Amino acid sequence: MTGTAIPIKTPNSLLPGDILKNGKSSVLKGRNVSGRNWKLRPQKRASSLVTKSAQNAKSKSWEKKMKEKELRRSLLEREKELKEEKRQSILEKKERRLENERRRMENEFKAASRSAQQLGKNADMKLKAMNKKQLRQIKKTRINTKTGAIEFVSAYAK
Repeated sequence: MTGTAIPIKTPNSLLPGDILKNGKSSVLKGRNVSGRNWKLRPQKRASSLVTKSAQNAKSKSWEKKMKEKELRRSLLEREKELKEEKRQSILEKKERRLENERRRMENEFKAASRSAQQLGKNADMKLKAMNKKQLRQIKKTRINTKTGAIEFVSAYAK
């Protein structure tokens, strides 16, 4: 097997029969072991790929690096802004919900206190005379720890 193979000096050197990007390679590589002489040099591995410049254009210019860095920085800044906006909107919704809850409790308390009866001197006699359904209707006032508003709760609630 005396071949006319050219030794590869660098991994990116161009050999006859290589597939180029423009696809104008009609020069055959040489005789393969299988006998098929039309096979071209396989370019599956990164080390055997033929590129325009040596070292696969690993080094970039300073301006290009700075431009990419600035682009990345602006992208991160925009992401941070969006996260902050989302957080602010969540906080505003929470505040609004708490305010609405507090107002609703106050209104409920006002409406209930207008229609409520107060137990006077003989409360124990009244309670003894009440049936189960009436006893369940008894409410007591309590301050809500979340909103700070006075609310009516069941007399048996903890």
